[in-house]
Amino acid sequence: MGFLDKLLKKKIEGKTAEEWYRLAVGETDPEKKIEYFDKVIELKPDFAGAWNLKGLEYVVLKRYEDAIACFDKALEIRPSYPEARYNKEDAQTELRKSEEEMEKESEA
Repeated sequence: MGFLDKLLKKKIEGKTAEEWYRLAVGETDPEKKIEYFDKVIELKPDFAGAWNLKGLEYVVLKRYEDAIACFDKALEIRPSYPEARYNKEDAQTELRKSEEEMEKESEA
């Protein structure tokens, strides 16, 4: 097997990036999905789609700052990625709303 073949077949815990990706997409638990996307990203750090999908799971968990960081990474890799840009704007809006709600609660 040549160097390129070995690189493309790199595995973590016996699974390739593609196998981890399929597990992530098929999973329903957001925490598990993030864990699986982390494995994909470890094997393929420049996979913008995995960063974007990981960010969406952080949105589900209302961890908006983590989500925004993932969308930023996706956009750093692929600047013309409309889904990541839209998702980032959505997460920023949700973050602002949650910060405003916390302010109102602390004032009451």
